[in-house]
Amino acid sequence: MKIRDFNAVTPPLDTPRMLDFLYALKKLKWKEGTAHEHQIRDLLDEYGIVYEYQPNGSQQFPDFNIPSRWGTIELEAKSSKQGHPTYNSGRPHKDGLYVFTSKRHDSTTIYWGRDVLKDDKRVLYDEYLAKQKALLQEYQQKPEWKDDRGFDFYNREMYTQSGGKDYTDYFTHKDRNTCEENVYNHFR
Repeated sequence: MKIRDFNAVTPPLDTPRMLDFLYALKKLKWKEGTAHEHQIRDLLDEYGIVYEYQPNGSQQFPDFNIPSRWGTIELEAKSSKQGHPTYNSGRPHKDGLYVFTSKRHDSTTIYWGRDVLKDDKRVLYDEYLAKQKALLQEYQQKPEWKDDRGFDFYNREMYTQSGGKDYTDYFTHKDRNTCEENVYNHFR
């Protein structure tokens, strides 16, 4: 569903306006799910920023596509009662800009997907998933796999975080300020 037309006549998204928008995002208080998305949408409108809402559907990344002089910004809204978001079967997108709000902290933080999930871990995940897929295909070729009830199996990715709040809490994590600064610096 398009909220603002990509071809609308609006001033180009310049550095000061983008930075003001990012600072305003950080001031958002906790709201859950679509209410959080609507807060972001309202700020985009307030700052006159052109965007497309849920360009790939309501359950798909990203929540907003924002055309800009820096390329299309893929912005994803995340909310949780905890200090960390849930990614489920979709790991953080490397170039995704995340706006995460927490009920526990009644606060919002921003970060790039690449800053919370590093490339070396992405490579390991990809290697594992390829092996897992090949193993499933091997088993699906066995005659015993097929039955008269139509049962089958599929692998489902599930990305979680563990190790205690020093690792998982996005608001108290030692790299929080660095992650936020990486976002600001991208647009400076």
